[in-house]
Amino acid sequence: MRIYVHIPFCGQFCTYCSFYSVKGKRYREEYISALHKEIEYRKHFFRETGVSPRTVYFGGGTPSLYPPSRLGEVLSHIKEAFSISEPQEVTIEVNPDDITPQYALELYDAGFSRVSMGIQSFVDEHLLWMNRRHTASQAEQAYRNLRDAGFSNISLDLISGFQGLTPQLWEYNLARMVELSPEHISAYQMSIEPGSALGKMYEKGEYTLVPDELCLKEYTFLQEYLASNGYEQYEVSNFAKRGDGGQLMKSIHNSSYWTKEPYIGLGPAAHSFNGSIRSWNNSSVVKYCRHYSSPELSLPLDDEAPLSAAKIPAEVGGYEVLSGRDIFNESVMLGLRTVAGVDLGRLNPSLLEEVKGEIVRHCRLGNLVQEGDKIRIPSCRLFVSDGIICDLFV
Repeated sequence: MRIYVHIPFCGQFCTYCSFYSVKGKRYREEYISALHKEIEYRKHFFRETGVSPRTVYFGGGTPSLYPPSRLGEVLSHIKEAFSISEPQEVTIEVNPDDITPQYALELYDAGFSRVSMGIQSFVDEHLLWMNRRHTASQAEQAYRNLRDAGFSNISLDLISGFQGLTPQLWEYNLARMVELSPEHISAYQMSIEPGSALGKMYEKGEYTLVPDELCLKEYTFLQEYLASNGYEQYEVSNFAKRGDGGQLMKSIHNSSYWTKEPYIGLGPAAHSFNGSIRSWNNSSVVKYCRHYSSPELSLPLDDEAPLSAAKIPAEVGGYEVLSGRDIFNESVMLGLRTVAGVDLGRLNPSLLEEVKGEIVRHCRLGNLVQEGDKIRIPSCRLFVSDGIICDLFV
C-alpha cells in the first residue's frame, strides 16, 4: 500500500524521456497548493480498501527543484491525512546537480529516508548527449553529500543499450557504480518513447536502434558483474545488496506495484489502483491547478468520503473498472517481471486453464521454471521476458 506524489517540473528535458513534465516556474507554487487540496480531497482512499499505506514516493519530473522545506510540508500533510505514523520507506527522486551538502542535510531533516538518483552514465559525453544537467564528477559528489547527510539507503540509475556505449565503457560505468556501493541499483535499457526527443530523432532517421544481440550482451554482463559484487537481482531492472540485518535492500514501494497492492497517485499524470478500479489524473498542470484551486471544490468532511474515493472527478481525470481478464493479465505481467515469479494459486482458475498449454510449452523451452504452484522466468531469459509474458495473456 503506497502513495506516489508526482512533481511534474524539470529544468530541462532528457533526450530519452517521455514522462509528463513541464519547464518553467510559472505554476510551481500554485501546484503545491493544489497538491495539498488533492491530498485532502482523496484522504479516504485507503479507508475504502481497508488497508493502510506504508510507503511514500516523490517522483517526477524533478522533485529536487523544490526546497526540502516545501517538500517536507507536503510529506507532513500526507502523513497526517492518511494516518501514517511511521512509514517504512519515504523515497525522493533527485538530480545530482541539485544535491549540495546543505540540500542533502535539509532533505534528511524533512523526513525522507531513501533517495533515488539518476546518474545514467559516468561518461560526460554520454550525459551531454542525453541532455542531463550534471557531470560524472557532480554525480559522485552528490552521492557523497547524501552519505554525509545521513542517508543509508540510496538507489542509483544507469542506462544501457544506446549508441556510443561500447563494452569497455559499459564495464567502466558498472565499475564506477560498484565503487560507490549504493544499496540499490536500477539499470534500464534505453527505449524509443513516442514524444521524446530521441523518438523524433528516430522518426527522422537520425538515430538507429542498437542491435538486440548487443543489448543482450550488455544485460548479461550487468547481471554477472553485479552478482559478483554482492548485488542480488529481484526484478528485470533492479538489483540490491543485503543490509546489516540480512534484509534485501529492495525498493519496498516499487515492489508493491508488482504484487498489485492498492496505491494512490497524486498530481497530474499520476495513476491510482484500489484492487478493481484504476484511475488517473490528466497530464496537465494547468487543468490540475485550476480544478483543485477552484473555490467551488467541496472537500469531504473527516467522517465522510466522496461516493467512491477510488474515482477521479471527470474534470481532472478518469477511471476504469478492470475486468477479470485485465486483472489476470496484469498479475501475470507484473509477477513475471520479478525473480520470485507468479503464484498460480492466486490467479483465476478458469482463465489459467486457457494458458496452461503455453506454460507447459515455455517450461519445455526453458523460458519458464515451475516450482510447485509458482512459475518464474529464469535469470538467463529475463532479457526476453516481454515475449514470454505476452504468450500467457488471455
